[in-house]
Order: sequence, then C-alpha cells, then structure tokens
Amino acid sequence: MHQEKLFQQIVFILILSSILGLGANFPLVEKYFQGEFQHGFLSLEEYPSITFITLLEAQELFLKGEALFIDSRNEEAFKTGHILKAKNIPFVKYKEKGFMKLLSHPLEETLVVYCDGSECQTSEELAKLLHKKGFEDIRIFFGGWTEWMKKRLPVSKESDTQ
Repeated sequence: MHQEKLFQQIVFILILSSILGLGANFPLVEKYFQGEFQHGFLSLEEYPSITFITLLEAQELFLKGEALFIDSRNEEAFKTGHILKAKNIPFVKYKEKGFMKLLSHPLEETLVVYCDGSECQTSEELAKLLHKKGFEDIRIFFGGWTEWMKKRLPVSKESDTQ
C-alpha cells in the first residue's frame, strides 16, 4: 500500500513537471512545431568545419587576433554597434546573392560568425554557406552580440573607421 502511494506521487510529480516545463517553454515549443528550427541543427558529418564556441573562446580568439569576426545581422543593427573590427555580411541580404567577393581571406583562416544571440539563427545559416564555399575553420559564437555587450568587451559603431 505504501509503495503504491509512493508510485502515484512520483507519477504525479513527473506529469506536473512536464506540464510546467511545456508551459514555461511554450514559445519555443510553438516555434519548433511551426518548423522554425528545422534548419537550425548542424550535422557534424555534413558540416565538419563548423563548431560552436563560448564567450570565453570568442574573447580569446579576439584578443589574440586569430580570427575574422563576421556579423550576420542586418546593416542597421551592425551600424548601431558590433564587435570591434568585425565585418558585416548580413545573411538575409546575401543568402541569395554571391557574398564571396566580400571575403578576400584564405579558406583556412578562422572565422567567427555571430548574430544577436541564442535566439538568432542567421549566424548558423551564414556559417553553412561559408562551409559550402570552402572555408575550413568556422566557429559560431552562439551568445553573439548580446553576450559580448553584457561583458562590455570591445565594440565599434557606424561612425568608427574600419
């Protein structure tokens, strides 16, 4: 009898936590079922040159000058602020057009692609295009502009010269 009551309580807790979890994450669940994330996942077999990096890794690459930072946000967002010395290649603008003329860098150079932050998908999509164009070391800074700004790391604005 005691074990049956314990089992019922465990089942109740599991059901309640599932309902609360779905409720708290409903916007993400809704986006998933609308197909918004269907292209947001990367296959290591299909895209072996792409990896995700943390803020600490991005900061280390920045400080050592070992990577070209690419901002995949639109031009307006880029002009209001971006990672210092980053190049703007807005994914929305260039996904249909050729953008390789914008990049005159060796294919083996490390590229760090970023956008607004964790809910932005343009950095992943741009990274996929860069991979298809032959770039060999592409890193996606998942925290992006939002995380960079929160830590008050070096930034630039439209009025700055590049």
